[in-house]
Amino acid sequence: MTERKRIYRDSYGIRRTLIWDDDDPDSFTIHTEEDLEPLLDSIARDRDLMPNDGVNKVLGRVPVTTWERACREQWDESDWQKWWNFGEGWDLRIYRGRV
Repeated sequence: MTERKRIYRDSYGIRRTLIWDDDDPDSFTIHTEEDLEPLLDSIARDRDLMPNDGVNKVLGRVPVTTWERACREQWDESDWQKWWNFGEGWDLRIYRGRV
């Protein structure tokens, strides 16, 4: 049982690693890592610059890893509302009103 890893993409602050086992070559895992520091910096900057009133607001920014999880789990609008209002999404919001 030999686990192997290969980084197959490392750009724009996102690293993807393919992980597989020689004993079961048909099964594999893709591990995604993301550097959130630039994202958090841009959110902090935009909170100060963007108005919180008016019709159109920028709600926030979603990390790639969360977006991929939402696609896999087929999130609907209520799942996104929970994530933005009560979950990990609160720190990633630019607009601080309720979704």
